Amino acid sequence: MIVSPQHYPVESPSFEWAVKLRQPVSIVVIAACAALLATTPLSWQGASLIGLALDSLGFVLVVVAAFGRIWSSLYISGYKEDRVVTEGPYAIVRNPLYVFSFLGALGLGLATRHVAVLAVVAAAFILYYPLVVLTEERNLQGKFGQVYGDYASRTPRFFPHRFQLVEPDVYPVRPRHARRSLQQIILFFWAYLILHLAAVFQQGGGSAHLPIF
Repeated sequence: MIVSPQHYPVESPSFEWAVKLRQPVSIVVIAACAALLATTPLSWQGASLIGLALDSLGFVLVVVAAFGRIWSSLYISGYKEDRVVTEGPYAIVRNPLYVFSFLGALGLGLATRHVAVLAVVAAAFILYYPLVVLTEERNLQGKFGQVYGDYASRTPRFFPHRFQLVEPDVYPVRPRHARRSLQQIILFFWAYLILHLAAVFQQGGGSAHLPIF
């Protein structure tokens, strides 16, 4: 159902600065992680049982994040400003793109084999992105009013209470937006490959074999 944009009073806090500073904050986090990669030793070795398990977990998280973001983007891309999307993953949680992005970030952190990098990535998401989400939800509440309020009251923000999907037989997809989302997903895999290879070279001085995970 398409709802015409309107303005409603909302009581939730607004952190517009967090939305505006997403790109600079991301750059700072990436720079901090790069510094840690260059100056700290590996936290575990890939040849150990724990190392193999953590490498495999990182790869699985990146795959889940990639396909989860594709799934979410097919429903939300091009519609975020037009209506309240309640189908697909948005029937399970209100912010599936952020949930899958968090999983992907953890996977990339594990690919580095640095606990410090993993901690920085996790802390950045946990401390910063909830502010972005609160602001976005506040804006949606102000734009769509009771429709969004009803949706928010029955659908959790991040942690699903149940997995009851709402999937229409036919759903219009906007190809241009879907293509952009697919291009962004490819970056997840490139980032994982680069970080994983960097960890392998750091471990073996460039002479180690190069397994995928």
